[in-house]
Amino acid sequence: MQSKNYEKLIDEFIEDLRLQGRAEGTLLEYEMRLKEFAEFFQLKALALDQVKKSDLTEFMEQKLSNCLKVSTIRGKLSTFRVFCLWAVNKNYLSEVIISPQDYPKNTNVKRIRRLSDENLTIFKHYIDTLQPNARAAFYLLIGSGCRVAEAANLRAEDVTLRGNSVYIDIRNAKWGSDRNIPIVDADAAKIVWKYRTEVEVDNRPLFRLSKRTLQNYATNFAKSTGINFYCHLLRHTFAGLLTEKGVPLTTVQYLLGHKSLGMTAHYAQSARVDITDITPEISL
Repeated sequence: MQSKNYEKLIDEFIEDLRLQGRAEGTLLEYEMRLKEFAEFFQLKALALDQVKKSDLTEFMEQKLSNCLKVSTIRGKLSTFRVFCLWAVNKNYLSEVIISPQDYPKNTNVKRIRRLSDENLTIFKHYIDTLQPNARAAFYLLIGSGCRVAEAANLRAEDVTLRGNSVYIDIRNAKWGSDRNIPIVDADAAKIVWKYRTEVEVDNRPLFRLSKRTLQNYATNFAKSTGINFYCHLLRHTFAGLLTEKGVPLTTVQYLLGHKSLGMTAHYAQSARVDITDITPEISL
């Protein structure tokens, strides 16, 4: 679909809304948002009926990487969904390819920041003083982003070696998020695998620790250092670090076991953004 065809569709859509009595300010906002999508699709040489959900995911990732607010991205996607509903009604599309469940999570809670590199190093020094089972369990959380309950429930047979990579098989997970995922941090993978090869294999959980015990270790660390720390923060830190490395949001979603990309986007916001490269220096 050429640029002029996109423009004609947008013009027709806007005119139909105008006939419905929509305010001119709303129409202008809709037009600006839809032109953003049109430019993005044109760069990918996509006709409207060729656009897939994965293309919208890429659009959303691009906006997140540009540090747009989640609420702003939701507004853009909501406009495109209204446009798609209109296009289906006009027989320009066969289906609506986006639903509100695909929007990034809109939350009013304070944005969670990942552990700073310094505090993560301090935490590693702390867990290096623990018994081998607790140490390995925490390195698993750091290196895989799994939930603390998922780590506590692992069995020895759930940790396997594929070539030179260590994988964990998470079963009976929250919201049906069973998955087989790698430990992506090399140091964490080595520590977990060493523990796995040395532990006695029986019917007990791999780490011989409950979720509560791991949380107690986290509480003790927070009290002794003054660092605002809890086990789930390692999951946000995992997502933030991967986002900073440019790992696609859909990959992070699978690793974390999220049902929606919107939830993953919420976790990805914990990434720390370096703006020094775009900050101008001036002479005073």
